[in-house]
Amino acid sequence: GLVTMGFLYALAKNLYDKSTGIRTVLLLAVLPFTFATGFLMTTDAPVIAAWAATLYYMERALIANRSSAWLGMGIAFGLGILSKYTLGLLGAAALLFVLIDPSARRWLIRPHPYLAALLALLLFSPVIIWNLEHHWSSIMFQSSRIRGVGDDEFSVHLMLVNLLVLLTPTGLIAALLALLPGNKHGTGEFAHRRMLFVCLFTGVPLGIFLVLSIFDSLRFHWTAPLWLAIIPTMAWMMGQNFSPRSFANRIQAAWKPTIALSIAVYALIMHYVVLGIPGIPYPELMNRYFWREATIEIEKIAENVQQQTGQKPLIVGMSKWSVASALAFYNQHGEPMDIRARNMFGDSAAMYEVWHPSEPPVTRPIILVSMARHHLEHGRAGNDISKHLDQPGPVHSLIITREGKPLRFVYYRIAQGYSGL
Repeated sequence: GLVTMGFLYALAKNLYDKSTGIRTVLLLAVLPFTFATGFLMTTDAPVIAAWAATLYYMERALIANRSSAWLGMGIAFGLGILSKYTLGLLGAAALLFVLIDPSARRWLIRPHPYLAALLALLLFSPVIIWNLEHHWSSIMFQSSRIRGVGDDEFSVHLMLVNLLVLLTPTGLIAALLALLPGNKHGTGEFAHRRMLFVCLFTGVPLGIFLVLSIFDSLRFHWTAPLWLAIIPTMAWMMGQNFSPRSFANRIQAAWKPTIALSIAVYALIMHYVVLGIPGIPYPELMNRYFWREATIEIEKIAENVQQQTGQKPLIVGMSKWSVASALAFYNQHGEPMDIRARNMFGDSAAMYEVWHPSEPPVTRPIILVSMARHHLEHGRAGNDISKHLDQPGPVHSLIITREGKPLRFVYYRIAQGYSGL
């Protein structure tokens, strides 16, 4: 978050002025998409930081004509695509800017952008090398997600809802106003090039996601980083004197209650998640979280099974990756657990298919762990997983608490062995 704020402040200062930079940091702090990436540890946090850094160095190279900025751009771009491949969309925007802008077109005949691309490729090379050794598995996995979640449904309207949540209604309207052709925000060559930069580095990724949403549903958070390029312009508009009756003036006035309401909502969310609110239980959605406490309980169950049978149990997370990964991450009490994933039962399990592609029949106890009861009975295809287990027991529910307060349920099932696929 601090890296993102630092680079976007510098970008806004270069495009406009210092006061715009301060307002840019304010918007970064209060807009939902940046709050969410700071609140949850996902790959969106580092990619947003790298996205902001890439924007800063691209502006320095393409608008300020600083040849040294290509070094920073190569590093930022390389680190960004290590985090998430979607940062590659900035490369398409940069190429389009160079083709349209006469001043930037001179970089096509100079070595700097090509050396920057080579540096980015060098930083990205661990991914390429790993894929060469593993049949391009992660590249194939990510390319299959480019079209979305795979439901082949028209979802432009859902994308609009997502944007309203990510930016707030005030933020989304302000962003669209900043992109309107009539809002030039100044005269002269620099103002023209500045708006071309902002529009392309926002519009190209947005246009690609918009086209994809026509054919398939998109993940809720995929569009979040693309708004970083327009935030400095939104922040600049916050400080301008518009006509009292203009629509822009109304949006400008709407920022104060939007910021106040956002801060109040975030405080309520954090209080609810950490301490809870009396009389309001956690919803079923929270079954995806509180794994630190849940892992402690699973460790106790595994220890009891080992004491009763004299054999160390095999722990199987019955989800694509989250259950097994969370258990492995928080397993820091006593002896490490032997953890596998649901590919033992013929279902997909992401990296666990590489780490443990197959599991021979075993006679030691098996403990299946899941976020939902039915995952311990049937696979996604409806197959009965009991036929792969020796003496499978019933499904148990375990309530996870913190200081006596209920947090969530975890479901588990114990069998005496595994017969293989």
